[in-house]
Amino acid sequence: MSCNCEEQNVKVLEPQEKTAIVPTSVNRTAYVSISVDDGHPLDMLTAELLTKYGVPATFYAPARNPERRVLNPTQLREIAQSFEIGSHTLNHLPLTTVTAERAWLEISEGKAWLQDLLGRTVSSFCYPRGKYTRNIISMVERAGFLGARTCALNRTDFPDSPFRFGVSTQAHNHARSIQLRHALLEGNFRGIMDYVRVYHTETKWESHFERALDVVEAEGGVAHLTMHSWEIDDNGDWDKFEDMLRMISQRPQLKRVTNGELYAEWAAQHPEYVAEHASASTHSTA
Repeated sequence: MSCNCEEQNVKVLEPQEKTAIVPTSVNRTAYVSISVDDGHPLDMLTAELLTKYGVPATFYAPARNPERRVLNPTQLREIAQSFEIGSHTLNHLPLTTVTAERAWLEISEGKAWLQDLLGRTVSSFCYPRGKYTRNIISMVERAGFLGARTCALNRTDFPDSPFRFGVSTQAHNHARSIQLRHALLEGNFRGIMDYVRVYHTETKWESHFERALDVVEAEGGVAHLTMHSWEIDDNGDWDKFEDMLRMISQRPQLKRVTNGELYAEWAAQHPEYVAEHASASTHSTA
């Protein structure tokens, strides 16, 4: 799975770094973003519902997935006509479980495959199962991505790095113990605090995300829902998902954006970071 808090073999990686102080204009803007992981054929239905309510989204698609079926090239191109497509590596492998050489091939070749298929630049990346290290972040940046999404839950803030974007809610119910365990193992201490402050330890995903929308409208930030179409189908949650889209469509104060637009907004607010890292990238490839 791309982002499953109930995964039993969760590995402690590196703590989420402290949140950067970003300009007031970003803090006060209320964003909402949706990301759809794994490139499953049921993403076609998700795309239909998103189109119905005028809600943009980013679909993260691998070329292959050993766990389940993926969209064929024709389906992927069809979704790409209306939505952003982001890279989810070549074979949907957790990058912390393979060698550095293999991780680089998964990242770089996954990007090249998707760009060749779609005929356009792919700037957004999602870590399979949310697993990454500082070295993997460096690879993703070196591959030319603008930003990357993790699986750190209960977040509505802009991160200190465009390659550490968290999410507010996964469209799947999680027990309180799973939420807390997952956050502790990831070092997502801000997520733990907000799970209590913002979400009041809510376990139902639709209520959890509604709280994210409420706090972002009041305080600014990003209400970010991540989902798997196959999981929505397995749980019989299509009506709940449609209710969430209807709710978003009825909140005009929310700025609806793709993940790529979030990453671009982060870059626009941090020109010094962009310049520094562009210089470092030039030197590393010289």
